[in-house]
Amino acid sequence: MTGVIIEQITRLEDLLMFSKAYKEGMIKLNVSKLARELNKDRKTIRKYLNGEVPKQTRERIKYLDEHRDYIVEVLSDKMQSFDYIEHLFNYLKREKGITCSRSTFSRYIRLDEELSSLFKRKRDSSFTMRFETKPGVQAQFDIKEKVQTIMSTGEVIKTYIPTLTMSWSRYNVRALTLDTKTETLLDFLASAFEHIGGVPKELVIDNLKQFVEKVRVKDRDALFTNAFYEFCKDYGIKPFACMPYRPQTKGKTETQNKVVDQLKNYNGKYNDLIDIHDMLEIINKEDNEKISQATKFPRVFLLEKEKGDLLPLPRKEIRQKYHLTLNEVHVSNESLISYRSNKYSVPKKFIGLKVGIVIKRDELHIHYNSKIIAIHKITNNLLNIKKEHNLTYLNNKTKDLDNKIMIDEMRNINYD
Repeated sequence: MTGVIIEQITRLEDLLMFSKAYKEGMIKLNVSKLARELNKDRKTIRKYLNGEVPKQTRERIKYLDEHRDYIVEVLSDKMQSFDYIEHLFNYLKREKGITCSRSTFSRYIRLDEELSSLFKRKRDSSFTMRFETKPGVQAQFDIKEKVQTIMSTGEVIKTYIPTLTMSWSRYNVRALTLDTKTETLLDFLASAFEHIGGVPKELVIDNLKQFVEKVRVKDRDALFTNAFYEFCKDYGIKPFACMPYRPQTKGKTETQNKVVDQLKNYNGKYNDLIDIHDMLEIINKEDNEKISQATKFPRVFLLEKEKGDLLPLPRKEIRQKYHLTLNEVHVSNESLISYRSNKYSVPKKFIGLKVGIVIKRDELHIHYNSKIIAIHKITNNLLNIKKEHNLTYLNNKTKDLDNKIMIDEMRNINYD
């Protein structure tokens, strides 16, 4: 009988079936032989025979497991991209409200083979010496160029993100533009200084062709364009240009440009340009309210300390000449504006409002509250409708209704 029982025991858990009979003396088992057969200590064998089952280590359900499928989904998306683990972390905080720490999230991704392979982490371990400045002394200016944003329609829009970084507080001002013309960049700088409530004494820039005619070399300072020189003179700023191929000189903005890559996290989700503006504002607000690794304080907190050391803004008349000159037009109930007797679409949320237009070469740029909301090629077509503006009355109704709308629009044309 005992031999038959021993033959049936192939693992520790099998001992539990005979523990009651063993304790009541109904069967006798050779503990030493069982220990050898199962390669376990005799004390362990006796515990199981006596029904003393050790507590099993419970496989913990990780907090992030409930979001794992979503993480796989966004990392597998052909349009969305995440260059840095922090960008993915911030994205999950916004979209799913995760509450774990950044280190916990990073460890979760790293230890999950599939997630780790989906997320290709790039890391620059080079070290660069940083030179600190006093409050209010210096700001750095740079442009994140050709950030590819993809609309929900699949249209790819190349955007530019000029960034002004205060060197002491690390506070950042960012905006979305669709070009890098001199007047666009000067408009951004004028608006940025108004936003922070003062002017730094120095401005460090890259060798932008819009601002620099001749680049700085070892024995010669940079030669600035007349427009940029006059701007700095009006604002009381001393400009400095970086040496070519020395981006470390303005390392603060170079570092902050990486933050803008978070816009790509929402590729394929944008319905119009306003959505991109709104997301940039969210990203910028999060960045300024977050504790800077360099200073150990939130950027917005240090800016308040820095404001008292800034130069005052020039008179409004001086500032005004650097802002884009916009002609105001009214948005009709059909979400259209008029330019040279032709109609151009804008997002429907601007119906009934006034927007500003400016002509740049062969393009019509439409602004609202200093933000560009639409851009059209200037044509001779009566109606110019962008697909992302989703003006369903033009594509979901009958042909007769389309003709009626066109006739109504033609009645409103003002001929010269």
